[in-house]
Amino acid sequence: MLSPQIDPPGNARNKGSDPGVSPVVGIMLMLIVTVILAAVISGYAGGLSETKSKPPQLVLQTDAWKYNESLLNLSMTVVSTGEGIPTRDLKIITTWKTKDSSGGNTTIPGSIFPLGLVPNNAGVNQHDFGNYTLLGGTKMIVNNASGDKTIFGIDNVENIKPGDLLTIKFVHIPSQATIYNKELIVGGDSSS
Repeated sequence: MLSPQIDPPGNARNKGSDPGVSPVVGIMLMLIVTVILAAVISGYAGGLSETKSKPPQLVLQTDAWKYNESLLNLSMTVVSTGEGIPTRDLKIITTWKTKDSSGGNTTIPGSIFPLGLVPNNAGVNQHDFGNYTLLGGTKMIVNNASGDKTIFGIDNVENIKPGDLLTIKFVHIPSQATIYNKELIVGGDSSS
């Protein structure tokens, strides 16, 4: 026969109170909290919480003009940039669409075109794309067949006619933000 177990008088339990958390569960909870805190701190220290750099602002006056069957001139004049934008931090994405075809290209720093005509105290200096900074008054030009190939991605621009649509987009490489996006109609004599 089993006798009921009686608690000794020194260890009397309070009736109606919940038992405490066992030491094993308490240690596990502390370990989980420690691991989570370590992951959060590591993320901040490792750059996980870094935000992208704020992209610069760019305002351009852009014109495209077809002078003859094999040459399309592109002119972009900087109206405003804030503190200036190094062209080494930019890539230019162009697309074009005609009634018969379409295409485009991406121009990266190190390309010659668009040439930069940068005003200074002595007049204007000409620089290759990637080697100048866009400031107010800087003019970028594409004015020969080699430049057309670089910017538009085709050997000749005979298919692009006055009235066709061009899109020019500038992407700021450090922030991966599009800072200029312009659709324009090719100007020129429609008989060319």
